[in-house]
Amino acid sequence: MKKRNIYSDYNKYILRTPLLSLNFFKNLTSEETISDERIKNILKDPTIREAIFLASPPLYKQIVRWENNQIKEEKKRNRLKTSILKYIFRMSTRPTPFGLFAGCAVGKFEDNTNIKLSNYKSNNRHTRLDMNYLVSLSQDLVQIQGIKEQLLFYPNTSLYSLGRQLRYVEYGYINGQRYHHIVAVKDSPYLSKILDRAKGGALLKDLSNLLVDDEITEQEASEFIYELVDNQLLISELEPSVTGPEFIEQIKNILQKLEGTSELLDVIERTQTKLKALDKTLSNPPQKYIEISKDLETLKTDFELKYLFQTDMFSKVEHNLLSASMVELIKDGLTFLNKITLPRENGFIDRFKAVFQERYEQKEVLLSKALDTELGVGYRQDQSSGEINPLINDLILPERNGSNDTRITLSPIHKILFNKITQAFSKELYVVKLRDDDFKEFEENWRDLPDSLWIKGTVGIIDGKEMVKLSVAGGSSGAKLIGRFCHGNDDINILAQEIIDKETLMNKDKILAEIVHLPESRVGNILLRPSFRQFEIPYLAKSNLSNGNQISLNELYVSVNYNGKVLLRSKRLGKEIIPKLTNAHSYWRKTLPIYHFLGDMQNQKVRPVLEMTLGPLVNEYKFIPRFEYKNIILQEAMWHLDKEDVKHLYNVIDDNIKLKEKIGQFKETKNIPQYISLLDGDNELLINLHNLDSVKVLLETVKNRNSFKIAEFLFMEDGIVKNEKGESFANEIIVPFYNSKKINDA
Repeated sequence: MKKRNIYSDYNKYILRTPLLSLNFFKNLTSEETISDERIKNILKDPTIREAIFLASPPLYKQIVRWENNQIKEEKKRNRLKTSILKYIFRMSTRPTPFGLFAGCAVGKFEDNTNIKLSNYKSNNRHTRLDMNYLVSLSQDLVQIQGIKEQLLFYPNTSLYSLGRQLRYVEYGYINGQRYHHIVAVKDSPYLSKILDRAKGGALLKDLSNLLVDDEITEQEASEFIYELVDNQLLISELEPSVTGPEFIEQIKNILQKLEGTSELLDVIERTQTKLKALDKTLSNPPQKYIEISKDLETLKTDFELKYLFQTDMFSKVEHNLLSASMVELIKDGLTFLNKITLPRENGFIDRFKAVFQERYEQKEVLLSKALDTELGVGYRQDQSSGEINPLINDLILPERNGSNDTRITLSPIHKILFNKITQAFSKELYVVKLRDDDFKEFEENWRDLPDSLWIKGTVGIIDGKEMVKLSVAGGSSGAKLIGRFCHGNDDINILAQEIIDKETLMNKDKILAEIVHLPESRVGNILLRPSFRQFEIPYLAKSNLSNGNQISLNELYVSVNYNGKVLLRSKRLGKEIIPKLTNAHSYWRKTLPIYHFLGDMQNQKVRPVLEMTLGPLVNEYKFIPRFEYKNIILQEAMWHLDKEDVKHLYNVIDDNIKLKEKIGQFKETKNIPQYISLLDGDNELLINLHNLDSVKVLLETVKNRNSFKIAEFLFMEDGIVKNEKGESFANEIIVPFYNSKKINDA
């Protein structure tokens, strides 16, 4: 019996759109080539110029040289043309927010779809200094003696006690890259006294005075305290923060309390004023950014211009309404994805659980001790392993590229998809239609999903029919993808808080605590968010909450209960702690074990991702047909191409007549449509194969690759998302959902 989908929407969604329309791209690539004059005319648009400058100041500099006829070598001009076209293609076809290339807006659900964008000149924007620069600035400020002696200092948030030792994580920089290592120091009554006093924040002179006695002079005490600062046992209130007010505001607020900082504050306040002035228009000349950078040079903190500014754009809309019927279709897609996404073990958590139980059984252990690699069991015992799918069977696939039979493992779902692909080949089908009956042996499970989640897709028209392409659903929180935009847009911030409030309501007997950690300075741009939750777990970053609402590592205890669940508990608060990370950071990539562990705890015993994946099949065919379910596209048609497939095109790349002929043959032989996307991880680059400059962009991008994938571009027809001129836009929608059953039971 089919189970009822228990997830409800918030009557809101996020619409993402690029700066320019698909019509712009089609017109630009409508002829065989794109003239230099055409590109130069496009670059006269001040918004486009500003967007390119913010994305790449070095490229902008080369553009100015090209416009002034200062680039004499044809090869260099051609390379520059390719780079410019890549950026122009992106700002007209890719909706993922990136500087002024694309923006987002909150929409609602109504009876009928009506999405109409205003002229992009009226879009809103939010510009701030890049976290890479602000982190460097805060570190430099702490080194100024007059400032250092007025700052409050606290114990390192990674500090924990093991027997007679104190251990903590220290970080440094090599070639701009942050590195970490564990430091062990011998505990002592003096050290304990200092760290205990610093818990609430203390001036260095006050900490120094704690040590002064008949045997220790003021100078000796002061030198010892400064050594603790140099070795990062003590950290200042200027420690980088990724939650709460924007970091520049935090720096300013701290400096305002100190004496002798008026000149620094003047520069910071001037910068903030100029940034606000920039945000009044989308047509700022680059010189305004240069002026800000010159002013910042007086602060003596090194920076690169390309890593100095961070801008988010928010689309101005006349109407932003998605029909209730489209929402129901998306919910049908969520139900179907639930059915075909099999449970996957979290290999790291499961291995940790096994070694923890073997060592400690049902005991509760200090988390820092348990994760210590020497005295505990550590985390990531096998870093080469990833997620494991327990439901696998052997299956022999047909030969590919003339190779011998290849034995791979397929899940039951992949076996069904394998049969569907095989049938499509035999019937020469371009589209595979999936039906519920194909998966009647599988039931959707609503018990192992997050309390709130999001689903990401694209809406458009194919053959006159409204359709939605669903990419993926899941996430540890429905607010995960929107957290970093909350400082710049009140509507998005309100939606994020609605999501988080419902998550809190569903877990009244537990504490949902936000993880506050900065693994790399530049990553801070996507980590930066307001203080969403009542409690935070700071780890090598500063929390702005009161001490009582900060959960330290030293109060977190871990255990495994009889049901095989890893439990995290605050000894001080006496409650189970569920760590949450309300941002899109890939916390598992090259990060510290404790951060990785806390991130993994969000998704314990839940399926964090729902999607139709082809798994090992994706690399086994030269062509994979489109997959549809109802009016939902689950997978575009794809082509897997090797270097040999396009080798002949490079031989004629400088001869447009021959290149046009070869591309035509290439398209016809492989049955590739005119408009395709180059798939590059999360990035996609739209290519028009009828335009030779567009083809050259593709060839230049993949020239050093052994293989690459392309996919059909789905929605080139008259679209659903339009502007005031009736031009259609590429788009992406994010729809958050929550578990309504849990809310009703709360």
